[in-house]
Amino acid sequence: MRHLELENALSLILKQYPEGKSEYELFKLLQARPYQIFDKNCLSEPLLMFQSHFVLFHSLYQLRAAYLSEQVSDIRIHPSNIRLWPYHNNKPGMTEPDKLQGYYLDWNNFSDTTEGDVEKLLQSFWKAMQGQQSMPDRESIKAAYAYFEIAVDSDFRQVKTAYHKYQHLHHPDKGGDKQKSQQIEDNFQRLKAYLR
Repeated sequence: MRHLELENALSLILKQYPEGKSEYELFKLLQARPYQIFDKNCLSEPLLMFQSHFVLFHSLYQLRAAYLSEQVSDIRIHPSNIRLWPYHNNKPGMTEPDKLQGYYLDWNNFSDTTEGDVEKLLQSFWKAMQGQQSMPDRESIKAAYAYFEIAVDSDFRQVKTAYHKYQHLHHPDKGGDKQKSQQIEDNFQRLKAYLR
C-alpha cells in the first residue's frame, strides 16, 4: 500500500468535497481513476475489508495530524461522514482527544487482527445496532443548528455552550416550560450524535 499516495489522494478528495464523504464513498473514489489505490475487491471479505478500513483510517489520522501541526485544518473522521473542518487554535487541554486515533495509528492492531477477531467485531457491531436509531439526516441536523441559532459548521463545544444557554433560560426548575426544555434536549442529543 502506498501510504503517501493515499494521503495525497485523500487531501485532494476532501478539498474537492467540503461537505464530506462517507467511508464507502471514499473507497469508491479511491478504487476509480485517477487514483486506483484500493483494489476493486478490497471490501469483498471480512478480513480484507477490515484491513482496507484500517489503512484508510490510518492515513486519515496521519493526514489529520499533519494538518493540525501545520495549523491549516482539521478532519472530522466518522464512517458516515469524513470531512475537512476549520482549524481552531485551542488552548492545551481544551480539545477532546479522539479515542480511536491511537488505535488506528498503531500498526500492531493491523497485523495482530485475525479473521476470527474481525468476525467477533462484526457480530458485536450488529448486536449493538439492534434497537438503535440511525444517524440523523442532514435536514434534521441543519434544523438543530438553526434551533440553537449557531452556524452549521459549529463544533461540539459551541453546541454545548448554546445548549446550556437555552436550558438556563427555559428549564422548568428555572421557571421555564417543560416542553421547550425537552425540545432543547432533543436538538442537543441530535447534534451530539452527529458530532461524536
